[in-house]
Amino acid sequence: LKTKLCSRLPECSVYPAAQSSAHHNTMSFWGCIVAPGQAQKIESKAGELLHLSQACLAPDVASGAGAKVLVEQGGTSFAVANLKEGGQEFCALDLFLDSNEAKLSVKGKATVHLTGYFEAEDVDEEMEEDAAPKAAAKKETKTAEAKAKAEPKAEAKAKAKTAAKKDEEVEDEEE
Repeated sequence: LKTKLCSRLPECSVYPAAQSSAHHNTMSFWGCIVAPGQAQKIESKAGELLHLSQACLAPDVASGAGAKVLVEQGGTSFAVANLKEGGQEFCALDLFLDSNEAKLSVKGKATVHLTGYFEAEDVDEEMEEDAAPKAAAKKETKTAEAKAKAEPKAEAKAKAKTAAKKDEEVEDEEE
């Protein structure tokens, strides 16, 4: 695991501290440090969404300092975290942001570290495409299993009918 430490990050961008491969796509770690009053545009490769996972106060924040983390998208700002040293110092998030539209900013007196990862936009589509053949195969297997269970039952019924007919024939002959 490689780590890249920066005392000052001029822009939010990918910092490859960790990468993992999950199926067809690659997820890569992302980190950004946003100072109070500063707005940051997210830089990413085409076709990637940012999954913003956590907002955390910087380790060197002054006692009692606070910060509001805002996401601006489509010209509107949304507060996603309200942090305060000595209280709520971090906030778990589960936000997917389109890096072409979103800006991150901090209001207050504290610097905030934002972390997450980039993920391909079509991950859900890939998973659905992979799931469809598996579901079809599973259905075929279940159908074959059902047939296999039904055949012995059908054979047993046929044998029972044949035996019943023979019994009737024997009774008819005896009369």
